[in-house]
Amino acid sequence: MLPTASEVLTTWERGLGSAAGERALELAALARPELSEAERGALTAGERDLALLDLRERLFGPTVDAVLSCEGCGETLELAATMGELRAEGPGNADGSRTLLQGGYELRLRQPTALDLAAIADETMEEAIDDLLERCVVEARLAGRPVEVRELPDEVVAAVDAALAAADPQADLELGVACPLCGSASTIRFDIASFLWSELERYALATLREIHVLAAAYGWSEPQILALGSRRRLYLELIEG
Repeated sequence: MLPTASEVLTTWERGLGSAAGERALELAALARPELSEAERGALTAGERDLALLDLRERLFGPTVDAVLSCEGCGETLELAATMGELRAEGPGNADGSRTLLQGGYELRLRQPTALDLAAIADETMEEAIDDLLERCVVEARLAGRPVEVRELPDEVVAAVDAALAAADPQADLELGVACPLCGSASTIRFDIASFLWSELERYALATLREIHVLAAAYGWSEPQILALGSRRRLYLELIEG
């Protein structure tokens, strides 16, 4: 079901001044209103991102347009992708815990959740990696002896990262783009939460301006204006002449 303009504005208002992680949770609530707060927080990172992709398609259509700079020459590049291209293909086996054997270590892992991502969203990259590792390595043993997560060697940490990514490919979506000017190939990580928030904020501000114009011209209340649906645009055109 398509969220109403009022629901979109309420989500935007709740996210104002919030950290990036909290805004992503607000978007998840808009995308999956049938779930409880606890159920949305327990979604894996990939499940959350897939819900946000579905919400983005319902609100703004099936094509995403983005602008970025070439890492090789600085040329401005335009990137267009469909929702189908942004939905990852892979095993997607993100439920439950799993065991990883690497370099003599035995590790029990769980997938990062939406709450995990919210908690680390405003940390530095190094802090976020360490924090997420602590959260997702449920248990680590070497020769049967418990090991602190911070004591794991780099090659084991890399294996953990690879195992979590393979189990939930939607959570780490990367797009390849080639520069037509210098031929450099770049890979960018597509963060649907931040991308969708930017689009939703532009929509919210434009809608508020429309409400202001119509309220000033006709004296209608905000709920009355939002209830107009597509007729709102026709009234604006009449005002603008």
